[in-house]
Amino acid sequence: MCGWSLQGSTCVQWILFNGFNQLLKVTAMNKIKILSLLFFFLIFLGSCEKIDPPYKEKHDGGDLPPEQVVKKVLLEDYTGHRCTNCAGAAQTAHDLQEVYNEQLIIMSVHAGNFAQPLPGSIFTADYRTEAGNIWNDFFGVQQYPSGMVNRMTYNGELVLTENKWGEAVSNALKTEADAVIKIKNSFSAGVVTSDISVKFLHDMPGTYNLQVCLLEDSLVSPQLNNDENAGDVPVIENFVFMHMLRGAVNGPWGEDIFDNPVLPNKEYQVIYHYTVPGVAKNSHIVAFVYSQNDKSVVQVEDAAVIPEE
Repeated sequence: MCGWSLQGSTCVQWILFNGFNQLLKVTAMNKIKILSLLFFFLIFLGSCEKIDPPYKEKHDGGDLPPEQVVKKVLLEDYTGHRCTNCAGAAQTAHDLQEVYNEQLIIMSVHAGNFAQPLPGSIFTADYRTEAGNIWNDFFGVQQYPSGMVNRMTYNGELVLTENKWGEAVSNALKTEADAVIKIKNSFSAGVVTSDISVKFLHDMPGTYNLQVCLLEDSLVSPQLNNDENAGDVPVIENFVFMHMLRGAVNGPWGEDIFDNPVLPNKEYQVIYHYTVPGVAKNSHIVAFVYSQNDKSVVQVEDAAVIPEE
Protein backbone atom coordinates (compact mmCIF):
# COMPACT_ATOMS: atom_id res chain seq x y z
CA MET A 1 0.00 0.00 0.00
CA CYS A 2 1.19 3.53 -0.78
CA GLY A 3 1.78 5.48 2.43
CA TRP A 4 3.58 8.60 3.56
CA SER A 5 6.92 6.80 3.23
CA LEU A 6 6.77 6.82 -0.58
CA GLN A 7 7.81 10.11 -2.13
CA GLY A 8 6.76 12.17 -5.14
CA SER A 9 6.43 10.40 -8.48
CA THR A 10 7.36 7.03 -6.89
CA CYS A 11 4.04 7.03 -5.06
CA VAL A 12 2.08 7.87 -8.20
CA GLN A 13 3.88 5.21 -10.23
CA TRP A 14 3.02 2.55 -7.63
CA ILE A 15 -0.63 3.47 -7.70
CA LEU A 16 -0.87 3.57 -11.49
CA PHE A 17 0.84 0.20 -11.87
CA ASN A 18 -1.19 -1.57 -9.22
CA GLY A 19 -4.38 0.21 -10.18
CA PHE A 20 -3.98 -0.94 -13.78
CA ASN A 21 -3.46 -4.56 -12.68
CA GLN A 22 -6.55 -4.38 -10.55
CA LEU A 23 -8.60 -3.06 -13.43
CA LEU A 24 -7.51 -5.99 -15.62
CA LYS A 25 -8.74 -8.44 -12.97
CA VAL A 26 -12.18 -6.91 -12.73
CA THR A 27 -13.19 -6.84 -16.37
CA ALA A 28 -15.96 -9.24 -15.56
CA MET A 29 -17.26 -7.21 -12.64
CA ASN A 30 -20.41 -5.23 -12.86
CA LYS A 31 -20.30 -1.48 -13.28
CA ILE A 32 -20.89 -0.77 -9.61
CA LYS A 33 -17.77 -2.68 -8.54
CA ILE A 34 -15.69 -0.97 -11.23
CA LEU A 35 -16.80 2.46 -10.05
CA SER A 36 -15.98 1.50 -6.45
CA LEU A 37 -12.46 0.49 -7.49
CA LEU A 38 -11.94 3.79 -9.32
CA PHE A 39 -13.12 5.71 -6.25
CA PHE A 40 -10.65 3.73 -4.12
CA PHE A 41 -7.86 4.61 -6.59
CA LEU A 42 -8.60 8.33 -6.39
CA ILE A 43 -8.47 8.29 -2.58
CA PHE A 44 -4.97 6.77 -2.65
CA LEU A 45 -3.80 9.23 -5.27
CA GLY A 46 -4.86 12.14 -3.06
CA SER A 47 -3.00 10.69 -0.07
CA CYS A 48 0.42 10.88 -1.73
CA GLU A 49 2.24 14.16 -0.94
CA LYS A 50 4.33 15.58 -3.72
CA ILE A 51 7.88 16.27 -2.52
CA ASP A 52 10.21 18.14 -4.79
CA PRO A 53 13.84 17.02 -4.92
CA PRO A 54 16.14 16.88 -3.06
CA TYR A 55 14.26 14.55 -0.74
CA LYS A 56 16.56 15.07 2.30
CA GLU A 57 17.33 18.36 3.94
CA LYS A 58 21.00 19.12 4.32
CA HIS A 59 22.04 21.13 7.38
CA ASP A 60 25.72 21.94 7.06
CA GLY A 61 25.62 25.11 9.15
CA GLY A 62 26.34 27.53 6.33
CA ASP A 63 27.47 31.05 7.13
CA LEU A 64 26.73 31.98 10.73
CA PRO A 65 25.20 35.43 11.27
CA PRO A 66 27.58 38.07 12.64
CA GLU A 67 27.70 38.62 16.38
CA GLN A 68 24.77 40.77 17.45
CA VAL A 69 26.15 43.57 19.62
CA VAL A 70 23.72 45.75 21.54
CA LYS A 71 24.59 49.42 21.74
CA LYS A 72 24.46 50.60 25.36
CA VAL A 73 24.55 54.08 26.82
CA LEU A 74 25.85 55.41 30.14
CA LEU A 75 23.81 58.02 32.03
CA GLU A 76 25.71 59.64 34.90
CA ASP A 77 23.42 61.29 37.44
CA TYR A 78 25.31 63.80 39.62
CA THR A 79 23.36 64.07 42.84
CA GLY A 80 23.38 64.53 46.62
CA HIS A 81 21.14 63.71 49.57
CA ARG A 82 20.69 67.41 50.44
CA CYS A 83 19.60 68.30 46.91
CA THR A 84 15.85 69.00 46.82
CA ASN A 85 15.44 68.22 43.09
CA CYS A 86 17.57 65.08 43.02
CA ALA A 87 14.90 62.57 44.06
CA GLY A 88 12.83 63.61 41.06
CA ALA A 89 15.85 63.24 38.79
CA ALA A 90 16.46 59.75 40.14
CA GLN A 91 12.87 58.93 39.18
CA THR A 92 13.48 60.32 35.70
CA ALA A 93 16.53 58.09 35.31
CA HIS A 94 14.50 55.10 36.50
CA ASP A 95 11.72 55.88 34.02
CA LEU A 96 14.22 56.08 31.17
CA GLN A 97 15.64 52.70 32.14
CA GLU A 98 12.12 51.28 32.07
CA VAL A 99 11.95 52.42 28.44
CA TYR A 100 15.40 51.33 27.25
CA ASN A 101 15.97 48.37 29.59
CA GLU A 102 19.48 46.90 29.28
CA GLN A 103 20.52 49.51 26.72
CA LEU A 104 20.68 52.19 29.40
CA ILE A 105 23.09 51.88 32.32
CA ILE A 106 22.80 54.43 35.13
CA MET A 107 25.59 55.52 37.46
CA SER A 108 24.59 57.80 40.33
CA VAL A 109 27.53 59.96 41.40
CA HIS A 110 27.29 61.71 44.78
CA ALA A 111 29.48 64.80 44.61
CA GLY A 112 29.48 68.53 45.26
CA ASN A 113 28.11 70.57 48.15
CA PHE A 114 24.75 68.79 48.34
CA ALA A 115 26.48 65.43 48.82
CA GLN A 116 28.39 66.57 51.91
CA PRO A 117 27.24 65.14 55.23
CA LEU A 118 25.75 67.60 57.71
CA PRO A 119 26.83 66.87 61.31
CA GLY A 120 24.06 67.06 63.89
CA SER A 121 21.36 66.39 61.30
CA ILE A 122 19.80 63.30 59.74
CA PHE A 123 22.10 63.72 56.73
CA THR A 124 25.18 62.09 58.21
CA ALA A 125 25.83 59.56 55.44
CA ASP A 126 28.75 60.26 53.14
CA TYR A 127 28.34 58.67 49.72
CA ARG A 128 31.09 60.63 47.99
CA THR A 129 33.98 58.83 46.31
CA GLU A 130 37.41 59.90 45.13
CA ALA A 131 36.51 59.20 41.52
CA GLY A 132 33.19 61.01 41.77
CA ASN A 133 34.82 64.13 43.24
CA ILE A 134 37.46 64.15 40.50
CA TRP A 135 34.91 63.76 37.71
CA ASN A 136 32.63 66.39 39.24
CA ASP A 137 35.46 68.95 39.17
CA PHE A 138 36.91 67.90 35.82
CA PHE A 139 33.62 68.09 33.92
CA GLY A 140 32.56 71.27 35.68
CA VAL A 141 29.33 70.12 37.29
CA GLN A 142 27.94 73.14 39.13
CA GLN A 143 24.25 72.49 39.64
CA TYR A 144 22.41 69.46 40.91
CA PRO A 145 20.93 67.33 39.62
CA SER A 146 22.95 67.25 36.41
CA GLY A 147 23.86 64.45 34.10
CA MET A 148 26.05 63.33 31.24
CA VAL A 149 25.08 60.87 28.54
CA ASN A 150 28.11 58.91 27.32
CA ARG A 151 30.13 62.01 28.31
CA MET A 152 29.23 63.46 24.92
CA THR A 153 27.85 66.88 24.04
CA TYR A 154 24.21 67.14 23.07
CA ASN A 155 23.13 70.35 21.33
CA GLY A 156 26.45 71.86 22.35
CA GLU A 157 26.18 70.93 26.03
CA LEU A 158 28.12 68.27 27.93
CA VAL A 159 26.55 68.59 31.40
CA LEU A 160 22.79 68.33 30.96
CA THR A 161 19.82 69.26 33.09
CA GLU A 162 17.35 66.50 33.87
CA ASN A 163 14.82 67.54 31.22
CA LYS A 164 17.38 66.88 28.45
CA TRP A 165 18.43 63.38 29.49
CA GLY A 166 15.75 61.55 27.53
CA GLU A 167 16.54 63.24 24.22
CA ALA A 168 20.27 62.75 24.69
CA VAL A 169 19.85 59.04 25.45
CA SER A 170 17.60 58.54 22.43
CA ASN A 171 20.10 60.35 20.21
CA ALA A 172 23.05 58.30 21.50
CA LEU A 173 21.23 55.04 20.81
CA LYS A 174 20.77 55.90 17.14
CA THR A 175 24.38 54.96 16.41
CA GLU A 176 25.68 51.41 16.10
CA ALA A 177 27.95 49.79 18.67
CA ASP A 178 31.69 50.24 18.12
CA ALA A 179 32.80 47.66 20.67
CA VAL A 180 31.58 44.77 22.77
CA ILE A 181 32.41 44.37 26.47
CA LYS A 182 31.99 41.14 28.39
CA ILE A 183 32.18 40.85 32.19
CA LYS A 184 32.45 37.61 34.13
CA ASN A 185 32.34 38.06 37.91
CA SER A 186 32.98 35.71 40.80
CA PHE A 187 32.75 36.56 44.49
CA SER A 188 34.52 35.09 47.50
CA ALA A 189 35.50 36.30 50.98
CA GLY A 190 34.36 39.86 50.32
CA VAL A 191 36.31 40.21 47.08
CA VAL A 192 34.88 40.34 43.56
CA THR A 193 37.03 39.02 40.74
CA SER A 194 36.09 40.58 37.42
CA ASP A 195 37.28 39.02 34.18
CA ILE A 196 36.67 41.70 31.55
CA SER A 197 37.21 41.47 27.81
CA VAL A 198 36.83 44.16 25.16
CA LYS A 199 36.66 43.78 21.40
CA PHE A 200 36.49 46.70 18.97
CA LEU A 201 34.32 45.93 15.96
CA HIS A 202 36.16 48.00 13.35
CA ASP A 203 39.13 50.34 12.88
CA MET A 204 38.98 53.27 15.28
CA PRO A 205 41.53 56.10 15.42
CA GLY A 206 42.76 57.46 18.72
CA THR A 207 43.59 55.92 22.08
CA TYR A 208 41.19 54.50 24.65
CA ASN A 209 40.93 53.60 28.32
CA LEU A 210 38.94 50.95 30.12
CA GLN A 211 37.15 52.28 33.20
CA VAL A 212 35.80 49.82 35.77
CA CYS A 213 33.53 50.89 38.65
CA LEU A 214 31.58 49.27 41.45
CA LEU A 215 27.97 50.36 41.98
CA GLU A 216 25.54 49.46 44.75
CA ASP A 217 21.74 49.43 44.89
CA SER A 218 19.24 49.71 47.74
CA LEU A 219 21.06 51.93 50.21
CA VAL A 220 18.49 53.57 52.48
CA SER A 221 18.85 56.96 54.18
CA PRO A 222 17.17 60.42 54.18
CA GLN A 223 16.88 62.55 51.02
CA LEU A 224 15.64 66.13 50.78
CA ASN A 225 12.79 66.43 48.31
CA ASN A 226 10.41 69.01 46.87
CA ASP A 227 8.67 66.74 44.33
CA GLU A 228 5.52 65.04 45.64
CA ASN A 229 5.68 62.58 42.74
CA ALA A 230 9.03 61.35 44.03
CA GLY A 231 8.01 60.92 47.67
CA ASP A 232 7.42 62.75 50.93
CA VAL A 233 8.09 66.48 51.10
CA PRO A 234 10.34 68.01 52.39
CA VAL A 235 12.24 64.85 53.37
CA ILE A 236 12.02 61.24 52.23
CA GLU A 237 13.31 59.62 55.40
CA ASN A 238 13.81 56.15 53.87
CA PHE A 239 14.87 57.00 50.35
CA VAL A 240 16.24 54.04 48.39
CA PHE A 241 19.40 55.02 46.55
CA MET A 242 20.10 53.01 43.40
CA HIS A 243 23.06 52.70 40.99
CA MET A 244 25.30 54.46 43.52
CA LEU A 245 28.98 54.75 42.63
CA ARG A 246 30.95 53.16 45.48
CA GLY A 247 34.42 53.14 43.98
CA ALA A 248 36.59 53.03 40.88
CA VAL A 249 38.13 49.58 40.60
CA ASN A 250 41.05 50.64 38.39
CA GLY A 251 41.41 54.29 39.42
CA PRO A 252 39.46 57.45 38.55
CA TRP A 253 40.52 57.36 34.89
CA GLY A 254 40.92 53.63 34.36
CA GLU A 255 43.78 52.37 32.26
CA ASP A 256 44.85 51.79 28.68
CA ILE A 257 44.92 48.04 28.04
CA PHE A 258 44.77 48.34 24.25
CA ASP A 259 47.13 48.52 21.29
CA ASN A 260 47.79 51.86 19.63
CA PRO A 261 46.00 51.94 17.30
CA VAL A 262 43.44 49.44 18.55
CA LEU A 263 43.10 46.26 16.52
CA PRO A 264 39.56 45.37 15.42
CA ASN A 265 38.23 41.94 16.42
CA LYS A 266 41.12 41.38 18.83
CA GLU A 267 40.01 40.42 22.33
CA TYR A 268 41.69 42.53 25.02
CA GLN A 269 41.36 40.94 28.43
CA VAL A 270 42.13 41.97 32.00
CA ILE A 271 41.25 40.63 35.46
CA TYR A 272 40.63 42.79 38.53
CA HIS A 273 40.22 41.92 42.21
CA TYR A 274 38.31 44.41 44.35
CA THR A 275 37.02 44.43 47.90
CA VAL A 276 33.28 45.14 47.88
CA PRO A 277 32.57 48.00 50.34
CA GLY A 278 28.85 47.29 50.75
CA VAL A 279 26.36 44.47 50.21
CA ALA A 280 27.67 42.18 47.50
CA LYS A 281 24.27 40.88 46.38
CA ASN A 282 23.20 44.48 45.68
CA SER A 283 26.41 45.43 43.87
CA HIS A 284 27.36 45.61 40.21
CA ILE A 285 30.49 46.00 38.15
CA VAL A 286 30.15 48.61 35.41
CA ALA A 287 32.84 48.76 32.75
CA PHE A 288 33.09 51.28 29.94
CA VAL A 289 35.57 52.16 27.22
CA TYR A 290 36.16 55.83 26.53
CA SER A 291 38.32 58.01 24.30
CA GLN A 292 41.38 59.52 25.96
CA ASN A 293 40.97 62.54 23.70
CA ASP A 294 37.50 63.83 24.59
CA LYS A 295 36.44 61.33 27.29
CA SER A 296 33.42 60.21 25.24
CA VAL A 297 32.16 56.71 26.04
CA VAL A 298 32.35 54.11 23.27
CA GLN A 299 30.51 51.24 24.98
CA VAL A 300 29.41 50.29 28.48
CA GLU A 301 28.45 47.04 30.19
CA ASP A 302 27.06 45.98 33.56
CA ALA A 303 27.17 42.72 35.49
CA ALA A 304 26.10 41.69 39.01
CA VAL A 305 28.88 40.96 41.50
CA ILE A 306 27.11 37.74 42.40
CA PRO A 307 25.84 36.29 39.12
CA GLU A 308 22.36 34.81 39.07
CA GLU A 309 22.40 31.01 38.98
